[in-house]
Amino acid sequence: MATADNKKVIKKKKKSGIARIIPEKGYAVLLLIMALVGVAFLAMLTVFNALPAKYTMAAVAALFALLILVNFLFLRKNKGLRILGVVLSALFLIIYGAGTYYLGNTYAMFSKISESDSPHYVSANSGLDLAQDSYNIYVTGIDMWSTEKGLDLERSDVNMIVTVCPKTRKLLLTSIPRDSYVRLHTAGQMDKLTHTGVYGVDETVNTVQDWLGLDMNYYVKMNFSAIVGIINAIGGVDVYSPKEFHPSKRSWKTVKKGWNHMNGKDALAFARERKAFNNEDSMRVENQQRVVDAILKKIMTSPALLTGYPKILEAANDNLSTNMSADDIQALVKMQLEDLGEWDIESQKIEGVYDMDYVASLTQEQKFQVYRTDPDSVNACLDRISQVMNPTAEEIQAVEQARIEKKKEAGVRSMLEKLGIRSQDEETEEKE
Repeated sequence: MATADNKKVIKKKKKSGIARIIPEKGYAVLLLIMALVGVAFLAMLTVFNALPAKYTMAAVAALFALLILVNFLFLRKNKGLRILGVVLSALFLIIYGAGTYYLGNTYAMFSKISESDSPHYVSANSGLDLAQDSYNIYVTGIDMWSTEKGLDLERSDVNMIVTVCPKTRKLLLTSIPRDSYVRLHTAGQMDKLTHTGVYGVDETVNTVQDWLGLDMNYYVKMNFSAIVGIINAIGGVDVYSPKEFHPSKRSWKTVKKGWNHMNGKDALAFARERKAFNNEDSMRVENQQRVVDAILKKIMTSPALLTGYPKILEAANDNLSTNMSADDIQALVKMQLEDLGEWDIESQKIEGVYDMDYVASLTQEQKFQVYRTDPDSVNACLDRISQVMNPTAEEIQAVEQARIEKKKEAGVRSMLEKLGIRSQDEETEEKE
């Protein structure tokens, strides 16, 4: 029969056993808060679904490891270990709290900029595998700032078809001059392409599809504010200029011949300039391509997308729209994060000559300057788009082989760095 003293000993032992599993009340509350933040993070991670599996698994593994480690430290009687546990718990709450916020904010922004209920949205696009299938994105740049919204002046000054082939990691930029003389989709009358923006992005896209007979799977519409904000968010871009000049919109700036590091407003002024060149619009189209090329390279081959994406989202807020669904955008982000390797970016433009003719959106009492596109140039551009969209088996194999070789080279270089051995190429570069 157990005495009263024995019962007290047993009770103490039971209490001691529980204490080994659950820390003291204050620490237990902190662990509960961590667990709730962890659950919220996992929920948003599931909804967001734009991170590659390796990043998702790493984030989840770190989450559980930190929870277990903090719980272990809180159970220790050593004051120093408990303080370390508090520090780690604070770190956990900051990282995973911020992660939850940004994942939720990003998903909300994807949904906001997506106009998947647009009349032009083709439901068949949902069947595209953006990591495998080729597709066209029509980029239309509106010559307005965000503060000018509401005015019926949205001319489409930048018109570019971005052809994407994931299998060969090739991007083809096809520029169309803003004054191209085209037949309007709705009215059936001849007008400048830039004027289609006044009637809405669907009119622009459908007019170009009618003219070229080429399906635009998606469109992206942005204004000046979006371009400036995105470039600033990624830390500026390096753009090559074939000529030195002073942009009309920023005359105190000098664009030197060669490479220039530009912020958002500098790059926009560079892309809009035409008076500084003899072949005004032709050079402006080429400079627009140079800026787009620089943005794509910065985002795709550096951590700029990850480090700058909160500001990128802020810049896109009310200044960018697309008919991509939120799922489409997530698929694009996931594809790029899975492989930050380089893309082969190629450019071309539709050529023609200037002429005078009547335009539907302006008075019919006089003729205006229009750009008559050359049918041969149009067909040549369409042929190149088709070639990029439909690569041969040999082209696909060559790209895959090059990627394998590059991974092997990176692996060897990494191993040499760990061993403290410098490669011959690095030594040669240093000497030069």
